[in-house]
Amino acid sequence: MSLSATDIYNEALVWDAHAGVFPSPQVDLNLLKDWHENGVNYVSINVGFDVMDWQQTLATLAAYRHWMLKQQDKFKLVGSISDIEDARQQGKLAVSFDIEGMNALNGDIHMLGVYHVLGVRQMLFAYNLNNHAAGGCHDDDIGLSQFGQEIVHEMNRLGIIVDCSHAAYRTTIDIMAESSKPVVFSHSNPTAICVHQRNIRDDQIKACAKTGGVIGVNGMGIFLGDNNSDNETLIKHIVYLSDLVGAEHVGLGFDYSPPTDLDLSAILSSRPDFWPAGQAYDTPHITHASPAQLLGLTDSLQQQGFRDDEIRGILGENFHRVASQTWTQINN
Repeated sequence: MSLSATDIYNEALVWDAHAGVFPSPQVDLNLLKDWHENGVNYVSINVGFDVMDWQQTLATLAAYRHWMLKQQDKFKLVGSISDIEDARQQGKLAVSFDIEGMNALNGDIHMLGVYHVLGVRQMLFAYNLNNHAAGGCHDDDIGLSQFGQEIVHEMNRLGIIVDCSHAAYRTTIDIMAESSKPVVFSHSNPTAICVHQRNIRDDQIKACAKTGGVIGVNGMGIFLGDNNSDNETLIKHIVYLSDLVGAEHVGLGFDYSPPTDLDLSAILSSRPDFWPAGQAYDTPHITHASPAQLLGLTDSLQQQGFRDDEIRGILGENFHRVASQTWTQINN
């Protein structure tokens, strides 16, 4: 007999593969309470993206680490699978960091080791536009460069999850062919449901599943369709992905950021090319799925006919599997 949605949710390891919190030392990370109070066990938060230079990424990392280490009553900075389980048993939200794009390396592959030591456990290859490593989804698709190939191998060695979100089509295919570890799209949706340059095609989804990876459903309305981020819309994407490659390759990466007092207008307006016209970025009041929807989403998954084990996988066990196969403890 199936458990109730509440029981499934309370027993599940709930994993958000990417939060859309703007990376800045000025951000008040008390906003993480949105995940903690809604029963999420693990979240990856962004400390840098290609719009920023590497010094800004390191400054953000320093600030976030300092904050996390002072708030250990509710939050735990994690770098291993056992850390996540410890945090869960202690009723804390497990947090690690991700970086969106390889500009943060400043052309030096050895920076990957530095970021790994500081808590980065997932990295994207490009943020919308091209860089020296890879092509972005809103740019000419240059594929993966020789430098990019070396980065894949070093990420595999270090134990950093290889993430294809925001990268261009050919680039993602190159990355998945190069990696010896499972590859993820931490926050990307199927183009078949919503046509957008940020979303991904069926063959990308199948290639990701073939690596043993996971596609995390993005909760932003402009990537879901019709600027609608309710659970009914999320379910459409989850069902499509599950029918295509199996529920074991589906997860959640909501790209959610709680409201903040931080004024981002100057930063965002300085580089509009990262968010080009015609891609709905100028949509008024873009909606976002939030952690508060997760219990209801669990109920919706049940109503849709997903088994209890499939629901637990989608809620977090699938991404946990990838992390278990990727994260390692090594001498950097």
